[in-house]
Amino acid sequence: MRYMATSAAAVALLALAAPAEAQLFSQAPPGVIDWTGPYVGLSVGPEWARLPGRVQGAGGSAGLSNPNDTTPTGGGQIGYNYQFPNNIVIGVEGDIRGGGPSNSTGVPANNGGLPAGSRIQSDSDFNASIRGRLGYSWNQFLLYGTGGIAFADANLTSHYAGTGGGSNSTTLMGPTYGGGVEYAWNPNISVGAEYRYTDYGHATLGLGTTAGAPTSGKIGLTDNTLLFKVNYRFGAPPPAPLPMPAAMPAPPPPPAPRVFIVFFDWDKDTVTPQGMQIVQQAADAYKSGAPVQLQVTGYTDRSGSPAYNQRLSERRANNVARALVGLGVPRDQMAVSGRGENDNRVPTAAGVREPQNRRVEITAP
Repeated sequence: MRYMATSAAAVALLALAAPAEAQLFSQAPPGVIDWTGPYVGLSVGPEWARLPGRVQGAGGSAGLSNPNDTTPTGGGQIGYNYQFPNNIVIGVEGDIRGGGPSNSTGVPANNGGLPAGSRIQSDSDFNASIRGRLGYSWNQFLLYGTGGIAFADANLTSHYAGTGGGSNSTTLMGPTYGGGVEYAWNPNISVGAEYRYTDYGHATLGLGTTAGAPTSGKIGLTDNTLLFKVNYRFGAPPPAPLPMPAAMPAPPPPPAPRVFIVFFDWDKDTVTPQGMQIVQQAADAYKSGAPVQLQVTGYTDRSGSPAYNQRLSERRANNVARALVGLGVPRDQMAVSGRGENDNRVPTAAGVREPQNRRVEITAP
């Protein structure tokens, strides 16, 4: 049948388009359908058409009977929808369908000046339309009205008994309107039904001559169509990406430990007046900040024996700790130890008296 070829062409269009756009899915939240975007689909259904025809001969006219001719029709459609935030949906759709009515009748003797045995035949092979759509969406349904302009081919043929015949074709055009409902099976596939009434109008055609006189014909077409449709909807274009958040600034590095150095005379563990000034600074720094444990570590130079230097470094550290306690620093907030002649501030050979190495370091983390 003729409509099968049109359906096959629409299937090919869908097969070519779908892979190219399959990545475009609706951006609506789960369970909410957004009808915005392009779509293609297939349609099939019954068509109830009236295709009257009349031939004017030398002595009068002869006409086709004018029944409703029910035929199957099918094809494809392509369109675009836009959904507003209030769920109003507007769109445009074009379709083309094959299959259509045909009508044929014999002519009685001397009817319309045509020879007895003549026949008149009319048929239509395809129709198409361009329409607007206006609808409302709720949940997964879209209820809409549609209207626009439709086109159809119309063919009229006279077979004149014994004298040949004539044939002519035209394209009829007229208004089409109706409505339908769609159901979104998932974010990309929808199914629906649509009814439309179309009046393609009439046209007069020349059909040659018979019995030496010119013959003309008149043909018209109206139809009622119920279509069952399936559409593949490519979905709305994805929204523009949100701007990247500004990078968080790197946290500032932790403050370097504060170190206060109290120097001692050679072979002495007594805190000097200059040393007490340093101890006072350390105590003030402790009391001005969060409580921390102070590291109080004593050292010596390398002018004595290692064992003697170890004991001397411990006495120096303990004397500084007692001075800090006297200035208000709790004893339990200090870790006091001696390192002897280890970890010299100024490296020297054994036996060298180096003032920079005779010290106590107060470290606040």
